[in-house]
Amino acid sequence: MSLFVENLAIAAGELRANPFRSALTTLGIVIAVSAVVAVVSIVQGASRFMLQQFEGLGANVIWVFPQRPPGVEGRKLGRIELTYDDAKALERRCTTLSAVAPVVQRQMVARLGALETSCQVIGTTPEYQRTRNWYPDVGRFFLPAEVDARANVCVVGEEVLKKLKTSRERLLGQRLSVQGQSLLVVGFLEPKGAMLGSSQDDLIVVPITTVLRMVGEGASRRLLITAQARDPALADQAIDQIRWNLRLRHGLRADAPDDFGVFTQDQFLESFQKVSVMVTGLLIGIVSVALLVGGIGIMNIMLVSVSERTREIGIRKALGAKNRDILLQFLVEAVALGALGGVVGIALGFLAGLVTREAISVWVDFPPVFVPVWAVALALGFSGSVGLISGIYPAWKAARLDPIEALRAT
Repeated sequence: MSLFVENLAIAAGELRANPFRSALTTLGIVIAVSAVVAVVSIVQGASRFMLQQFEGLGANVIWVFPQRPPGVEGRKLGRIELTYDDAKALERRCTTLSAVAPVVQRQMVARLGALETSCQVIGTTPEYQRTRNWYPDVGRFFLPAEVDARANVCVVGEEVLKKLKTSRERLLGQRLSVQGQSLLVVGFLEPKGAMLGSSQDDLIVVPITTVLRMVGEGASRRLLITAQARDPALADQAIDQIRWNLRLRHGLRADAPDDFGVFTQDQFLESFQKVSVMVTGLLIGIVSVALLVGGIGIMNIMLVSVSERTREIGIRKALGAKNRDILLQFLVEAVALGALGGVVGIALGFLAGLVTREAISVWVDFPPVFVPVWAVALALGFSGSVGLISGIYPAWKAARLDPIEALRAT
């Protein structure tokens, strides 16, 4: 251990003696490591944020939506529909589901006095609260009886309040015009924040029957259904029940593909994580070329160092140093160069990630960067390994020098 510490001190002395050359030697590794850390920090930050956002949607969530199958079989199918009646049938027949909420979405204009704004209007049922894990923090949600009566009521999101320059206290119990229809404001949804650069709070939730009256009953034939399984262990069984009931209602043959898609929260997360891993791996593979360049730079400088310090090697051998001592000395120096480049690269990469995030945030709301411990360990391990591999030949060459010939060197 003392020999290693001694060689480390010698390596540090050499780095201090030639700081500019050392900096140029490690430049390739610094660039590669900083690029890797910057990419990982941005992708991992986005992945972490997406995970939190999907967890906020509620547990055991299932999405069902109309989807035409690809190929000839898909073209043979007629109109692709998912109806309000389909949603009510799933609610009655699927025993594994605890909540089912049909959803109709339209972009509409909301007006309050002289102010107006365009926002998303969602027509749904009270079960939407459970499937989306989204409840009012002031007032209440509309009731099942109000859905049946096609009542002119609504629940408003935080962003709509800001756009109309009003507050909960002033708007609660007042009338809001939505696409020319006067709606009574009965509650306000708790703020959810932005997701993928778009505000989730820029919406007004209205009974689905009221929205269908506003936009036409034809909209009831192409909607989205959100559902919630009674238990995570029942998610697969719930999907099977949904598929069986919808295929039966749509009159599909046994060999015909589904004319709808069913996805769970876990499937969305799994797909997103696969994409993030693929993007990270691809970019790491590209910037690894810079690691190779950095390794060649270290090998080149170490060979120069061996030539410059030939006499020093001869003196050490004359004083009793063995070949393995010389080998270890130059290997430690090469690893120190690589590790130094790794440390500097990690710091610059994190800084680059922060700057990139701030630049993107000028246009869209982007999640904060995050550098996991494994990324730091991987960066240091790669940079140290590159230094070690690049230093093997110069160290071997130094260890093989004849002490008498080395002492004669000028």
